[in-house]
Amino acid sequence: MEKLKFRLNKVFIIFLLLHILIWSCLPLLREILPIDAMECIYWGGLHDFGTNKHPPMAGWIAYYVYNLFGKSDYSIYLLGQICIAFGYVYIYKLGRIFLDETKSLISVMLLETCFVYTYMGIYDGFNPNFMLLSLLPFLSYYFYICMKNNRIKDWLILGLGFGVSFLSKYQTLMLFVPMLLYLFITKTGREQFRRKGLYIAAIISFVCVLPHIIWLFNHEFFSLDYFSLSEDRYLTFYNSWIKYLQAPFLFLINQFAAIIGMIFVYFTAKLFVNKPIKFNNINSDDSIYLICVGILPVFLQTLPGFINGAYMIPQWGYTLLFMAPILLFYYFQFDLSERAIKYMLSWVLAAALITAVVLGIVFTTERNFANRLPIQQVTKTLTDIYSKETGGKSMKYIGGFIELSIPISLYNNDYVVILNTYNHKNPWIDMNDLKKTGSIVIGRDYDFMDGYIKASAPYLKQKPKIKPFKLTVKSIVGKERDYEMHYAIVPALNN
Repeated sequence: MEKLKFRLNKVFIIFLLLHILIWSCLPLLREILPIDAMECIYWGGLHDFGTNKHPPMAGWIAYYVYNLFGKSDYSIYLLGQICIAFGYVYIYKLGRIFLDETKSLISVMLLETCFVYTYMGIYDGFNPNFMLLSLLPFLSYYFYICMKNNRIKDWLILGLGFGVSFLSKYQTLMLFVPMLLYLFITKTGREQFRRKGLYIAAIISFVCVLPHIIWLFNHEFFSLDYFSLSEDRYLTFYNSWIKYLQAPFLFLINQFAAIIGMIFVYFTAKLFVNKPIKFNNINSDDSIYLICVGILPVFLQTLPGFINGAYMIPQWGYTLLFMAPILLFYYFQFDLSERAIKYMLSWVLAAALITAVVLGIVFTTERNFANRLPIQQVTKTLTDIYSKETGGKSMKYIGGFIELSIPISLYNNDYVVILNTYNHKNPWIDMNDLKKTGSIVIGRDYDFMDGYIKASAPYLKQKPKIKPFKLTVKSIVGKERDYEMHYAIVPALNN
């Protein structure tokens, strides 16, 4: 078994390197970055302490990495996978607290059977969720270390980590609240209130987040509009009182579906072991900690559904599933034989290869403009249209369908300001300049154009004419697909 452990250590290092290499290279089959990644880069370019959806940290990192490496798409894909690999390392370190080394290593590798760490990484590239995939395991590890060792340096690291995590995504609260609960309900936790480490961590976190809090007050909590408006869109998803149960239930079903492959592999590996499963004690401090960190955050995320019945996007819970393999090994224990270990690793390899092959085929053959948008052609077409219809002016502002407006801004040599936000507000726009300059509004469907125009130019009293333009998308193998888009030129008010 000692030889096996040594081989597993080598396999784990190879696993991390291959994960980064495969899942950062495969997306290069796309023509452009995923919309979430492009939006992140654009946010960073605003150089502000907030965005229209999230705190600013993910945007800052994406923007500076993208520009540091010469506006390379690969740098963003690599950034996303480094975040995942960083999270993997701390999931392993967490596992070593509760499990032996072999089970800790396999706990990480089993996550490769979960599409959150493969498929979602390909289709999102990088967004605030990737920050949480790295930071939530990091915070979970250091919180436990602080509870046990009470070293000031660990509290300093934890406080800084929470500050960065809160600046990345508000969803950090889903982990923070259960940790706070752990402090109150356990003896170990309550002891921390008599020690200075906890307060040092709290102060550091607060100082980190303070600029964003000030920004929120100065901008009427602008970024929080995204959550209320998102919920408004889904409030009519169900039409009866049952929605208050159905929304959270469907959310939990989706979370279970994300890890069903991992659960299947874990329990079928038991077929190679003769000894029965041992159920671990749930009353110990360690068990309570694992419940607080690994289970409660997912259930806490269901509260919006219980409160207003709004449909909750499954992705909102995926970043909270990182503890699933550790929970399986801890609560449903059985001794791993060499055959069981090889069986698990075979499934890990198979899941990664199947996902990579399927996605490779999809990216090679598809003709979806979200992945194959000929951005240079589209930018030239719209730039020429705008120049012709405005008497030679350069395009400065663009609004409308976000999967067209953001790529045009990001990949264009001349910076184009995006008008897209929620609730027809945009604190980064000089409205007087917009009125003097005019803009272009683009959309995929004619029926949505009126709404796009109103959001991009709320001051207009007369609707501009909406016109069509053609867009041809080619797959890597040369097959074409035609789309009809629409645009409207919003004139300068002095015309």
